[in-house]
Amino acid sequence: MAEPTADLLFEIGVEEIPAPAVLPALAQLDKLLTDGLAEARLAHGQVRTFGTPRRLTIIVSDVALRQVDLAEEVKGPPAAAAFDADGNPTKAAQGFAAGKGLSVDDLEVRETDRGAYIFAQVTEPGRAALAVLPELLERAIASLTFPKTMRWGSLDFRFARPIRWLLALLGPDVVPVEVARLHSDRVTWGHRFLSDGPIAIAEPSEYLAKLEDAHVIADHRRRLQMIEERAAAAATEAGGRARLDPDLVEEVSFMVEYPTALVGHFDSRYLALPADVIVTVMSGHQRYFAVENPDGSLLPLFIAIRNGDEQGLDTVRKGNERVIEPRLADAEFYLTEDMRTPLPDRLESLQRVTYIEGLGSLYDKTERLEAIVHWLCAQVRQVEEAHQTHAARAARLSKCDLNTNMIGDTKLAKLQGRVGAEYARRSGEPEEVALAIGEQYRPISAADMPPATTPGRLVSLADKIDHVAACFRIGLRPTGSADPHALRRAAQGIVRIILDARWRIDLPEFIMLALGNLPENQNAKAIPEEQAAAQIHEFLLARLEAELDTRGVGYDLARAVLSAPSPDLLDAYDRALALRNIRSSDPEDFERVIMAAERTANICRGPKAELALTLDADALAEEHEVALYEAFEAAGAALESALAGPTPDYEAAWAAPAGMCGAIDTFFEEVMVMAEDEAVRLNRLALLAAIDDLLLRLLDVQQIVIEGEA
Repeated sequence: MAEPTADLLFEIGVEEIPAPAVLPALAQLDKLLTDGLAEARLAHGQVRTFGTPRRLTIIVSDVALRQVDLAEEVKGPPAAAAFDADGNPTKAAQGFAAGKGLSVDDLEVRETDRGAYIFAQVTEPGRAALAVLPELLERAIASLTFPKTMRWGSLDFRFARPIRWLLALLGPDVVPVEVARLHSDRVTWGHRFLSDGPIAIAEPSEYLAKLEDAHVIADHRRRLQMIEERAAAAATEAGGRARLDPDLVEEVSFMVEYPTALVGHFDSRYLALPADVIVTVMSGHQRYFAVENPDGSLLPLFIAIRNGDEQGLDTVRKGNERVIEPRLADAEFYLTEDMRTPLPDRLESLQRVTYIEGLGSLYDKTERLEAIVHWLCAQVRQVEEAHQTHAARAARLSKCDLNTNMIGDTKLAKLQGRVGAEYARRSGEPEEVALAIGEQYRPISAADMPPATTPGRLVSLADKIDHVAACFRIGLRPTGSADPHALRRAAQGIVRIILDARWRIDLPEFIMLALGNLPENQNAKAIPEEQAAAQIHEFLLARLEAELDTRGVGYDLARAVLSAPSPDLLDAYDRALALRNIRSSDPEDFERVIMAAERTANICRGPKAELALTLDADALAEEHEVALYEAFEAAGAALESALAGPTPDYEAAWAAPAGMCGAIDTFFEEVMVMAEDEAVRLNRLALLAAIDDLLLRLLDVQQIVIEGEA
């Protein structure tokens, strides 16, 4: 017979939580309750979370009404102390049994590695879920973290916003929870303006429907879909198409509980502004959605999402129209004032703008970017002379928009680069230069694409490596989840640009160039260049490892490839993908090669690190060591041939050392590596070291995990 269950409903009612904080809080609540129920030995079914600006809710289906009994084995005193010479129980045995609620006859004597001990099988009966859940839910609330918290009244308790009510039900029963002097009940509240009074919830299954009757769409997934559908319908009715940015849709969904779309108008003269500026003014300042023609050009319209129904919608529309006009007028003023000074004429003023304390001005940074761009052009075969000219010019002008009125508006600051591109066009710069300026910060997120133009790639790479080098040089590397200077994003951008462009760049030289260009720094946290270079190299390889993970490369294979010398990110990437395919196509053959090579690595790595091993081929006398040397020579020549040229053949490169497996196995079976004669021993170790070095051209075999091995 199935154990009885009931659904658990827990709602934290609050003042309006900032939109970006809701989803992270729901994810925490999900984990806290899932882990807490497991720890409390309460089986359950599906876990669902729901969030609005005024509530954080979790519903757990089919929660067991009683804990599972806990059976455990408890070790007692040694048998010699528990029983006398005649086998009678002593006070130690009697006391141990009584303490566990057992008789002496229930005890068991068992041998351990420390001798004979007595053991007891103890069962702790499960408690009712209603007795267990209050502490679990109270602990979950106290464990929630937010970027910013507040206190209210005379309480020491902190939360994102003041908590106003608690709803906690297990089936039809109230779970007694007390937090911040509030006691849980079966009551929730509907829309702040469209609902009258408290709403009693009889049991969890009616929660969503009763809230919807009270003009609250509690399911944020459904609310987001409603926003998209209603915004699209409103735009279509107005003769256009809604430009629905997914991030903005998500943000708006956590600003309303009952979404209604409305269309507003603005003066068509503002369409003379750059489209990016118009869209950002609407989204950044007012959280409006732009409306466009089928060809992508903007219409003098916007979509706003109202937190309520259609009552008085015309009044709300007029209010929104009055608000957006001054914002667009500000942008129009910025553009007019900014263009009084052509973009190139702003360059000298960058000398008065500090980049990072102790690392010069933005003007100094642009000079470093130019130097890095010229170095990259010499490294990369695909760069044409025109690309070099445009990239160098774009690097020189790349930061000139940072001292404009437009970027000085904090709501428009994210347009840096794109505003620079527009101003470059209006200042008469070539389109290639403008595009590169606009692409310098890409990719700005995991969903964003790398720059599409060669000059844009060059400038973006230069900007990112300079930024990473500058921060690492003065000890500003990321710690844990904290990355205030967005270094992980910059490093991931470097990796993605190189892979997307398929450029072969000497990574150590690239890093040292960027570090060497930095000014002398007296910062107390500054570290030596060599140390910074090693940290940056490791940091970039970690980003490449993450990229390989998305391509289905196993963690052990990724680490094996990256543990081998990896001066070229593209080479390491291509090599890892090729070895992934080789491994998946014939796992047994792959493991055979790894195991043979691992025997070699295991015996030679220690001596190779401590001794200067030099192989003397003429001194090899025993037939099997000679045979191994000949196989090594053939494999080396084949591998060098496979890796030569602009497009290495990694399958052929892998086949080369694979051909040595038989000779390696025979060598270890027939030859004593650690011979008494020192010269013979060292020469054999040198042969194995040479073979290991050959394999390290592809991967570090010691990082590969073979199934069944410890």
